[in-house]
Amino acid sequence: MSFNESNTVEAYVRDLLAGPIKAVPANTLQEPKASYGPSPKGIGWRYEAPSEVPRQIQEVLVEPWLRDALIRLNPEIAAQPDRADE
Repeated sequence: MSFNESNTVEAYVRDLLAGPIKAVPANTLQEPKASYGPSPKGIGWRYEAPSEVPRQIQEVLVEPWLRDALIRLNPEIAAQPDRADE
């Protein structure tokens, strides 16, 4: 196996933030694995496969996700959601 950024740095950071990507189908029964060290669910981030991200490759942000996050995190914007568009 050759080492590159994708299988070392990128995978490590993704697993740290969102937990390891499941290689087993969701409908497969498994015993829970013992967890030592970092949480198997990461620190609360959710991984989305590139094909699931609703944006063009040249776009930096997913504007609907940004708008939803601004409304969720900022009480003043939550009171008037139109402010998220400014």
